[in-house]
Amino acid sequence: MEELGKIIVIGSGNWGTTLAMIFSQKNIVYLWTINSQEAAEINKTRESQFLPNIKLPKNIIVEEKYSRSIKKNDIVITAIPSRFIEELTDEFKTHGIEECVIVNASKGVEHTTLKTVWETVMAKLPKVQFANLAGPTIAREIAEGLPSKAILAARDIAILFQLQQKLENDLLKFEFSRDIKGVELASSLKGLIAIAVGIADGLGFKTNIYGIIMTYGVDEFVTIMKFLGVYHKTAYSIAGIGDLITTCISENSRNRRFGKLLGQGYSTEEALQEVGMVVEGVSMAKTINKLAKFNLSIPLISCVTKIIFEDVKDVRKELLDTLNSISN
Repeated sequence: MEELGKIIVIGSGNWGTTLAMIFSQKNIVYLWTINSQEAAEINKTRESQFLPNIKLPKNIIVEEKYSRSIKKNDIVITAIPSRFIEELTDEFKTHGIEECVIVNASKGVEHTTLKTVWETVMAKLPKVQFANLAGPTIAREIAEGLPSKAILAARDIAILFQLQQKLENDLLKFEFSRDIKGVELASSLKGLIAIAVGIADGLGFKTNIYGIIMTYGVDEFVTIMKFLGVYHKTAYSIAGIGDLITTCISENSRNRRFGKLLGQGYSTEEALQEVGMVVEGVSMAKTINKLAKFNLSIPLISCVTKIIFEDVKDVRKELLDTLNSISN
């Protein structure tokens, strides 16, 4: 494969902007926004509304999406809510984009079909080279210059080494995996457990309960991954348990913050409005509801989905009864 080309980040939310900042250490990065007005505002202030008080480096060029062409060897990093991925693939086809390197940084599974982002993209754009980026990567921490490590997953080993050479720097190092679907599922499921820890926090519980929730959560990851025919040991990688722990303990986690509000008595709608950004764990909860008919033994995750979507009168009792009913 020829040398990799320019880097385009699609999605100017907190994660997309953070990735643009990381990768601009060694490269010019084009950060694509939904319209020219948003691009002009960010270029004027050199600051994202999602990352206040953090100035964007000069190496980031903010512009409306499709302001420039995407070539075969260009890297396109997708950092948009996973529910918009299929729409994005349709846009690519409309613009005649059939080949490029897509690095997916979105988390989630299409809840009506259970398709991962990888499966959705490849069904529409079979000629692209696909990689997935996941791991313990809270955007605000990295944007503030704190280091982390992520997993790059791809079927093609050669593209992993090329991406590492192009993207890796002092702030973000990479491990490799060929288990794209397992990495995607693990990073998507973790949001549900972070919501559970948030609920516990909102109820006034402390670290004893957090540890129990995280332990049972990983077990339920494995149950779901085995059922879906995915390599379940990926649940124990930094894309699984590493991302899970980070998201559960971070005060900057949207999933945890959303759960905390539920524990404090907010309705689902009120909590989502208060968080003010997409909470991917809620989308994943819809997916899990699709699996309920298969009678999988996932009591903790089922408890979380019940609290999110049903009018549970006594959240404290619901959570404690569930935790006390589990025995490994």
